[in-house]
Amino acid sequence: MMRSEAKKIYGTNVFGIVAMLYQLRRWWVIRELRGCWNDSRRGLLVCKKFNHLNSVSEHFNVQQCYKRIRMFAKPHQQRGTI
Repeated sequence: MMRSEAKKIYGTNVFGIVAMLYQLRRWWVIRELRGCWNDSRRGLLVCKKFNHLNSVSEHFNVQQCYKRIRMFAKPHQQRGTI
């Protein structure tokens, strides 16, 4: 077992700092995944705005975007990040 003086560094609880770092890492990964989702949605809006890009808009399907985000999230879930 750890002694009580080993649980604090400079008067700060180490377990609280570790929990905060895990939460920051989780937020960062979720932010990255949301950025991927928003990029694909932004591409769809551009395709709809310009008529000559209508053929490309078929690539930006919601189901395909969802599957891609799930595929990106799976390794993070397996590592326990999110």
